[in-house]
Amino acid sequence: MSILDMLKNPALVEFMKDQRLRELVTKREFRISEEYLHRELLGAAGDEELQGLTLKLHDGYGEIAGTVKKRLLPAIPFSARFRIGAVTFGPYEKKVHLAMEAVKPLDLDWVTRKMVERVPFLSWHEGKVACDLEKVPRLGDLLERRIGDRRASDLVTIKELVFRPGEIVARVGVVL
Repeated sequence: MSILDMLKNPALVEFMKDQRLRELVTKREFRISEEYLHRELLGAAGDEELQGLTLKLHDGYGEIAGTVKKRLLPAIPFSARFRIGAVTFGPYEKKVHLAMEAVKPLDLDWVTRKMVERVPFLSWHEGKVACDLEKVPRLGDLLERRIGDRRASDLVTIKELVFRPGEIVARVGVVL
């Protein structure tokens, strides 16, 4: 099937009616704002022990901060810096792996596990946080959309994923 035949496909025409999808295909990039991440990630992570969580995205890295209150101890501020370790975006797995670095002043494992336990699409393994993109609300639905008998997300790959001030920028490629 040629590219022109694919463009005439009624399923693809229906798929392209969604404005966000049209921009994804025409610009070959998408952006995720810091505000979206606050709403989807940090809203579920805070509790009586983890408070005042904030997330800031900078050029090349992200930083999460807050305070930890354990039983009789006073509230202790913490911060953790992270970078993108790897991206797995194929037909069988769609994950972003974050490498944690520069954690101050607490035990990295305790803080990370506490936060990761609260967010259903995050997991912690050997010093890395994995985000399963197929389980993220709304994004999972977008990744499951179909063109004929194939998932549309199987026709693209993430070529580059970077942190920029206030957002995450992903550049995608088309797999034919």
